[in-house]
Amino acid sequence: MKRKYTEDSIQALEAGEHIRMRPKMYFEKCFSENLLDSLPFEVLCHAFDEYFDGNCKEIKLTVWEKSFSIIYNVGIPLSTTIEKLTKAEIIMTKIGACSNLKKHLTVGQEFCSLGMATINFASENCKLTTVWNDQKGTFEFKDGETISRNIEQFKSEASWTEIYVHPNKLLFETLHFTSKGIEEKATEIRKRLKNLSFIVENKIS
Repeated sequence: MKRKYTEDSIQALEAGEHIRMRPKMYFEKCFSENLLDSLPFEVLCHAFDEYFDGNCKEIKLTVWEKSFSIIYNVGIPLSTTIEKLTKAEIIMTKIGACSNLKKHLTVGQEFCSLGMATINFASENCKLTTVWNDQKGTFEFKDGETISRNIEQFKSEASWTEIYVHPNKLLFETLHFTSKGIEEKATEIRKRLKNLSFIVENKIS
């Protein structure tokens, strides 16, 4: 028997809406482990890409009960594209951008299966701050959408990026972070990327 479809029964979903409707499909590892411990390491695409170029030397991960942040010593370009978006915004809001913009394919194969935009769409809020070429960009996101954007001149001897993520508790239900799981995954990164300083600050009570 053939199933009949009407125009009303066919929904064209935006990428973010599709992710929020089917989190278990996108975040399979989190739900199979019944933990959020793998999530922070999926945010490090750009940092790892720059590591293989010899630029990123330090990463600090801070984990709280319901959120986390990463900071590393490389900036994300703030020059605008044809769409008048910076590379920083594209990485945060366009599905597949992490894969398309990477210089080293091994990063996607081994260290970044989700992409930053996927995580952003599954978060209550995110904030990206990056310093690049004497500019500082600050971007805030809610449910994956940009709610504020500021780019200013900022004299600095060093470039850096900080990303704060607060996963949506309605999507991840009872999943949580654990000190043991975070440290185990960080140890694995240290073993594989031997020239990288990877610091974990545990603020899980």
